[in-house]
Amino acid sequence: MERIKTSKRLVTSTIIAILLLTALEFPAPIGFETRPQSDVSPLWLMFFLIIAVSELAVIPLIYKHPKSAAKLGILVGILNILQVLADQFHLIQPELATVAYSLLEYIVVLMSFALIYFSNKLMREY
Repeated sequence: MERIKTSKRLVTSTIIAILLLTALEFPAPIGFETRPQSDVSPLWLMFFLIIAVSELAVIPLIYKHPKSAAKLGILVGILNILQVLADQFHLIQPELATVAYSLLEYIVVLMSFALIYFSNKLMREY
């Protein structure tokens, strides 16, 4: 039982960390983004919103339906990684990201791998 509580806390903590990092990816004065947001396509904006809503949905879901939350956590981790890859390949914006912003995205990728790992661990415990 204690392992399950720990896994739930790890998934929740990882998602909170990803959400905080996502806030730092916003344009100034909140975050480090310096590229103009007018170049972002509506498709990628919707992709971002789907990821953000899914991340927020995992937190309350993890205490009511942990196995479903774990599956959604794995999906969210994969979508986060795809979004960073799309940005690094200039599919989201044609301009180059700054070094600070790129480092922030790489941290999001590491946290996403952690989210996938912890979500998988939680799913196996149920």
